[in-house]
Amino acid sequence: MGKNANVDYCGVRNLLEILKEHGFTEEELKKFSRRVAEQIGANIVYR
Repeated sequence: MGKNANVDYCGVRNLLEILKEHGFTEEELKKFSRRVAEQIGANIVYR
């Protein structure tokens, strides 16, 4: 990917926080987050 994957991943995490407020479970969001991080090559860790 041409852009910084960690910056892109931070944006994804922000979107996931919004989805949490709209009924998505924590488990669903963690699963999605891991998959996105792997696919874009991000190497930062959120807990």
